[in-house]
Amino acid sequence: MSILRTVFFSIPFLASISARAQVLLGSFERPLPATHVVLYGTTGSDHPTLDSVPINPDGSFEFTARAFPAGFYQLGINGDDRIDLVLDPNDPVVEVAFHGTPLQRNLNVLRSGDNQRMWAYKSVSRSGQDELKAIQDQRAAASPLDTALLHRLDRHESRTRTRMAHALDSLSAIAPEGQFARAVRLDRELEAVARSGSAAIRTAFDFADPWALRSNAYAKATVMYLQSTRFDFEFAYHRACDTLLREAAADTACWRYMRHQLVEIFSTYGPDEVAQYLVDQVVIGPGSLLPPEPELLRIAAVQLRLAMGAPAPDTLLYEPGSSRTTRLSAIWSGQAYTALFFYSSTCDHCHAQLPGLRELVAEQEPRHFKLIGIALDATEAEFRATIAEEGITWPCYSALLGWGEPAAKAFNVKATPSLFVVDRKGRIVAKPMDHQALRTFLVKASE
Repeated sequence: MSILRTVFFSIPFLASISARAQVLLGSFERPLPATHVVLYGTTGSDHPTLDSVPINPDGSFEFTARAFPAGFYQLGINGDDRIDLVLDPNDPVVEVAFHGTPLQRNLNVLRSGDNQRMWAYKSVSRSGQDELKAIQDQRAAASPLDTALLHRLDRHESRTRTRMAHALDSLSAIAPEGQFARAVRLDRELEAVARSGSAAIRTAFDFADPWALRSNAYAKATVMYLQSTRFDFEFAYHRACDTLLREAAADTACWRYMRHQLVEIFSTYGPDEVAQYLVDQVVIGPGSLLPPEPELLRIAAVQLRLAMGAPAPDTLLYEPGSSRTTRLSAIWSGQAYTALFFYSSTCDHCHAQLPGLRELVAEQEPRHFKLIGIALDATEAEFRATIAEEGITWPCYSALLGWGEPAAKAFNVKATPSLFVVDRKGRIVAKPMDHQALRTFLVKASE
């Protein structure tokens, strides 16, 4: 699934407004390398298979009459050759004919007003996009001094865009209560607030609305919200994910999809620490409202390796200026909790944590807690200088390979500072965001 892709008319089946049975049928005018026609639904950017029927020897096919939930589906053959399709009780019979393949360029809608309007716009949009591409190519090849040509191309582009917008307005106005018109309105409401910030997007779009979930607009709104997030502190994306999940929580299906969507986005595109946070909190952690589905576990496989409760990697720790190494397991078994502080001598945020960590180490009973530092440094000089200048009293290690630090790779560290807490059995039990969160964990653990 690529949830950053926003092909507008991949819109889903929407909420049912009637229990009347609908008929979906069609025909192929020439033989095809396919034996079945498949009907797909849509949840966000996903298109689950709903049903399939055989293609008869004469090229016809028909799905059993039923009360389809009103909205947008996909119809296809051979997996990836598909068309978008409206099913609505106001159109009790949907009949299509195909003259060949690909299906999108060989479709004739025989019965169904909403499908005729949608595909009429698709035709206008397709020709308009071809014109805009040609204009773009001409503009790229033109001389900057040929102002007459550039002005002519600007006017041509403006006329083309106006024609496309007029067609969309006219077609959706024919049946303003239809699914096509409703989807157009939803998309325009989102576009209107795209640059107005995350709060405006939340106001315009209901992330707990099952109707909205069953549309491509849901994935689009989520990406817009993340893109509009102000990165005013290092945990801004964590906060944005918390907000989106909270907004979706009133509907089980919406929350499940939001969780899946966010884990996939951050597992694929990063930052990886946000994906790890989501897995720890809402896939297997205390914020999980629903058990994770197998596909989600597959996507989150890397993060699950370092999830809360997982065995900590028993990595080697290197002592700069010496050939000595220490296994992490030889350290964690000596006290109830061991905190690993991944830092860099050139990281200001890391230095800001050191006073609080010094206080914490001084207060804690050694049999209860131990802190070790793992520096992503490149030279022994900077490693030693930070220890001396900051008055670091706990053991510190470094292979002096910078971001190639083996322990950092083992713990999938993507940013500094990073904190992990391991219990005496070698399990990851906490990932505090800072020294204050580490203190809170230790206080609770000692109660």
